[in-house]
Amino acid sequence: MILLGITLGDPAGVGAEVILKAIARPKVSRVRVVVIGDLATLRATAKRLRLPTELVAVAEDQLPALARARRTPGVLPVLAQRPLVARARRPGKPTREGGRAAYRWIETAARLAVDGTIDGVVTGPISKEWVTRGGLPITGHTELLRDLTGARDVRMMLAGRRLRVVLVTMHLPYRAVPRAIRGTQVGRTIAVADQHLRRYHHLTRPRLAVAGLNPHAGEGGLFGTEERTVIEPAVTEARKTGISVSGPYPPDTLFVRAAAGEFDAVIAIYHDQGLIPLKLLHFHDAVNVTMGLPIVRTSPDHGTAYDIAGRGVAQETSMVEAIAYAARMARHGVGQRGRQPR
Repeated sequence: MILLGITLGDPAGVGAEVILKAIARPKVSRVRVVVIGDLATLRATAKRLRLPTELVAVAEDQLPALARARRTPGVLPVLAQRPLVARARRPGKPTREGGRAAYRWIETAARLAVDGTIDGVVTGPISKEWVTRGGLPITGHTELLRDLTGARDVRMMLAGRRLRVVLVTMHLPYRAVPRAIRGTQVGRTIAVADQHLRRYHHLTRPRLAVAGLNPHAGEGGLFGTEERTVIEPAVTEARKTGISVSGPYPPDTLFVRAAAGEFDAVIAIYHDQGLIPLKLLHFHDAVNVTMGLPIVRTSPDHGTAYDIAGRGVAQETSMVEAIAYAARMARHGVGQRGRQPR
């Protein structure tokens, strides 16, 4: 039996709304889930949305039994921890208290997943700014989960029906990217992507394509040399290990080819290079997947959306896809180490 933990995210954002809407959708109606977050925030959101969801508080020692039980329609278990003060629950009004709570919920989810109590984590959207303002500096969910689980090499993949994008570098200033891709970064990204797609997508030999860093993939060195000195050697070495990878390709044409089905995933060198085309095609249904963790982790590919929080207009499609994706991953064995016994 699969049990996923869903972290609430920033209580002032749209996390509670998209979770409550998502769990009612047929696509994930049979997936067993527990929300890790603030019970009062969820109850206020359900009341605002006029949803008949029954929110039931559970304790950690009840989770193994919850995983074995059939999911009851209309009932959502909540692992409620320290209650939030009222002002931290106001939609669209982020606070330091809310940022700290979002961090604590991620810590709890990671611990429960590592020890095998839950089979995977779906994270609600947080604000890096407000977590940091709360005294817990982070650069992103992915990096935080890497540190909490002791993982070595993690990579972010954004996935939709037509396009999958894996990032070599994540939350870095653009000026730092050329230095960051030197060494083994490109080669390790190729290897992690290949392993993930083989395991969780049943692709015998995933077709990977690597983007260049510079316009026209450097144009033979005219617009930059990183393609010849860093990226191409990494591709060559990966091919020697049996990975089906090619490139570097000019970024301005590569994503069109991948979206047409020529490749199973694109290895993008930096954040916006990969995420702009991905979000153009999959703004509402993309899933953020962290590869290389010892646990399963996905999230919706959107932020806290403070500007629309509390209005009832947030789209839950990406959360639905994130839950479904995590459930599929978990059924093939939790994370990179395999499921531990309860």
